[in-house]
Amino acid sequence: MHAHSHDVEVKKVDRVSPTLVRLTISFSGETLQAHEKSTAQQYAKDAALPGFRPGKAPVKMVLERYRDRIRQDVVSHLLEAGLSEAIEKTQLSPVSRPKILEIGKLGFDDKTPLEFKAEFEVEPEFSLKSYKGVPLKAAKDEVADKDVEESLNDLRERLGVLEPSDETKPKAGSFAVVEVGYALVNDPKKAEPPSSFTVELGKDKLIPEIDKALLAMSVGEQKEVEATFPADYHEKTLAGQKAKFDCKILELKKRTLPEANDAFAEQVRPGMTLLALKADIRKNLESSKKRETRRAQRQQILDHLVEKNSFEVPQSMIEMQSRKLIESMTHDLKSRGQELPTLKDEELKSVRKSAEEIVRGGLLLKKVAQTEKIELAEGKVQERVSELAQQWKQTPEQTQQFLESQGVMDRIRDEVLTDQIFDFLIQNAKA
Repeated sequence: MHAHSHDVEVKKVDRVSPTLVRLTISFSGETLQAHEKSTAQQYAKDAALPGFRPGKAPVKMVLERYRDRIRQDVVSHLLEAGLSEAIEKTQLSPVSRPKILEIGKLGFDDKTPLEFKAEFEVEPEFSLKSYKGVPLKAAKDEVADKDVEESLNDLRERLGVLEPSDETKPKAGSFAVVEVGYALVNDPKKAEPPSSFTVELGKDKLIPEIDKALLAMSVGEQKEVEATFPADYHEKTLAGQKAKFDCKILELKKRTLPEANDAFAEQVRPGMTLLALKADIRKNLESSKKRETRRAQRQQILDHLVEKNSFEVPQSMIEMQSRKLIESMTHDLKSRGQELPTLKDEELKSVRKSAEEIVRGGLLLKKVAQTEKIELAEGKVQERVSELAQQWKQTPEQTQQFLESQGVMDRIRDEVLTDQIFDFLIQNAKA
């Protein structure tokens, strides 16, 4: 790229749609000629023409010999440089790669200008409506004693011990050691011999027909049950297939829960008392309720803003966001050892719809920040880095270096600014 001005003239700025701009750009004939001459001089430095030492041929002869190539270079240089200068002059911010639509006739004399049209997408212009006083549902942040007790009981159940029971008939919630094998109805060779495992009955842990049959059986009893593997069964070859299951209850077990006392708290976390454990549970529940409330409030605000502000969203931004969503789905599945199947039209439509909502939300929040002059608070970014450093048992400097090296600092800055914008909107909302 030459670091000089190109005398570019923006003859017209057409808004083809709220998000599509078409520029008509022009260079004078003199600019073309001057570039033709300077490009020929560049060529002359290396040109080897018969009868001349390399670089010694007259510029005029070089121009004659390489005219087409020189002119091609001039035009492509002027289109690229002229386009970026024209965009700067109009102070527009393209969100898609500019496309050159048509190029006028080329005279390469001092009378015929070079004119061309280029098109690109921009963010839509709109004035923000009704973003203050957004009606918010009242937050239910307080944690009831029964919530704490429920969490405590979940912990007790997790640390419960299974012991043999002398009962002979199971009921919902009974733990049973069962033996189950199967053969497919359509393909009896596809079979699995009986194998034993322990399961809680009546709690949707098994295929419904088998669960129901086992609950009606006694210890030692054996029964053949016909049932269908669920359509979303993890083993694809069995999904939706009918099979005959050979079922037997070997024994029943009862679960003994540890008593809720200091010894139990010590088992959960060394040095902990029951009182401290309950306080800890309450604190965690309060944090998670606060997070949940904040997430719900953000969604209410976004829904309200989208409803009150209608504008067209640039297609290229939707496409980029769709690609990001599909990449993240692929990444998630890969981490679980699965592959993303080819998406059907309906699924692609739904990805596009989500992408459009994300882009629309982002444009609205950006507009709030511009309107209210909300700027990124660097102190809050450092707070976020320090929080992560604590979690990772590192110094803030090490964490910052790591985040920069992973290229995620920009994402963290975006998240912090987004938090600031939502803080403003929540403070100015109507509870």
